[in-house]
Amino acid sequence: MLACAGAAAIALCSTLALAATADDDFRAGLRSYQSGDMIGAMATLRKPADQGHAAAQALLAEILDRSDYNEEAVAYYRKAADQGHPEGEYGLGTMYASGEGVKKDLVAARTWFAKAAEKGHTGAINTLAQAYMSGGLGLDDKGRTEPAGLQWIRKAADNSYLPALEYLGKAYRTGAAGLAIDVKQAEAFEARARTVRGIKAEKGKKGSRT
Repeated sequence: MLACAGAAAIALCSTLALAATADDDFRAGLRSYQSGDMIGAMATLRKPADQGHAAAQALLAEILDRSDYNEEAVAYYRKAADQGHPEGEYGLGTMYASGEGVKKDLVAARTWFAKAAEKGHTGAINTLAQAYMSGGLGLDDKGRTEPAGLQWIRKAADNSYLPALEYLGKAYRTGAAGLAIDVKQAEAFEARARTVRGIKAEKGKKGSRT
């Protein structure tokens, strides 16, 4: 146990106690969110969010976003994003992309998505990949040929993102996207795409049962 003797030690103990309380409040808010109690989750998450807890800020922002409190959602997403939290970065990117709660700015959206994607955020990776595959986020035809584009498409395929698997299968079969024709690679991506489609179809069947 840390002995809180002296001004510096007392300050440290207070900081650690505050952090522990914020973590507890976040977990309580997360449980409310997972149980579907959005009002309870918002009430519980505000305290840790206002104390600077990045995960609480990001989750509170998501709830506010879904509830159409867009400007407040942007404010909390930004607080989390400024701390380097990937959910905050991704959320802020979605707000810039849609123009909800903030002026629409596709370049800013792409920047925030990239920050989250670099931390391994699946949604951000897939969003960037989709933009490079089919356009969007302010990318013109020249921008879509950037080396980074193929990098994100490959990472999305690693996430089993079906459009990326199908895109790479076709690219390797036809020599598109600057790739050399490679039938074996094409067949490998096509096989993975079939597997993902099968999983999605099976989940759809289970979801439709009463």
